[in-house]
Amino acid sequence: AALFTETPHDMTAQAGEDVEMACSFRGSGSPSYSLEIQWWYVRNHKDWTDKQTWASSQLKSSPPEEPGKEATKISVVKVVGSNISHKLRLSRVKLEDEGTYECRVIDSSDGKARHHKVKAYLRVEAAGGPGHPQDTELREAPLAELAGPGSAHAHHHHHHHKAGR
Repeated sequence: AALFTETPHDMTAQAGEDVEMACSFRGSGSPSYSLEIQWWYVRNHKDWTDKQTWASSQLKSSPPEEPGKEATKISVVKVVGSNISHKLRLSRVKLEDEGTYECRVIDSSDGKARHHKVKAYLRVEAAGGPGHPQDTELREAPLAELAGPGSAHAHHHHHHHKAGR
């Protein structure tokens, strides 16, 4: 039977590191047919702020098949034979490289294209790692702003001003 002989696994990297994800597949048929392997990056919109901007930018264009997800094809390799292996190499990852990476194999052994998929999640941490006080401050500041202490503060100020008159 056709199967993945090596699958990528979820991993955590620090920004600036090089990352490799492996994916290998063994087809079921005679070795004279072609296999295609593709690496896709699927951006997951986890937090609410992301969803909001996504929604507003999507109003102008047509919606994707899966709302809240954008997939980007990174690389494709084709072979003739029953074994295929393709390592995805990401050099000097950035925080925005975080997301789901999917390895898709198109197996056309009996004239029909069959799609096989495996995926792994890459988490990218700011250099300095977790527990680095400066790092958490940087990461949480924009969220705190969006959550509305800014508007609460403005309201308070206005109120105070009125009371002062």
